[in-house]
Amino acid sequence: MTKSLEPQRRIAAEVLKVGKNRVWMDPEALGEIEKAVTKEDIRKLIKERKIWKYPEKGVSRHRARYREEQRRKGRRRGRGKKKGTRWARGGGSMIWVTQIRALRKTLKILKENEYISRRTYNKLRRLAKAGFFRNKAHIITYIREHRLNLKPIEDLKSIIKKGSAS
Repeated sequence: MTKSLEPQRRIAAEVLKVGKNRVWMDPEALGEIEKAVTKEDIRKLIKERKIWKYPEKGVSRHRARYREEQRRKGRRRGRGKKKGTRWARGGGSMIWVTQIRALRKTLKILKENEYISRRTYNKLRRLAKAGFFRNKAHIITYIREHRLNLKPIEDLKSIIKKGSAS
């Protein structure tokens, strides 16, 4: 009857630098393993391949690679996969860049068509940079409320169409 091999397993785990559960002991060499009491004895048994460590178990990347490949093809991107709002998914800086470009273009058109003065343009541009304006319509409302326009502003769409044509 063999006694418990707990001490040998503990020493082997220490020597192999793994947990006790990853230590394998040869069932045919149990008598020899039982006699091993020092780290040196255990090292000898490891060299003789009577004790060794189980390989580490990992998480397979197969499913992840397959999903990635499908997404590259445009699959798995439908309505049902979307959890966040468009702003949450867009990535902060890209949303900002898109928005600020539109606002700056509007201000430029207003200045070029002499709806606002150069000084007003600079002031409004700074406000846009500070994130004050929500959208293009907000700029027009602000200009009207603060009486910053040099000539009456009709609807925004006609100004922008006129501005992009020139």
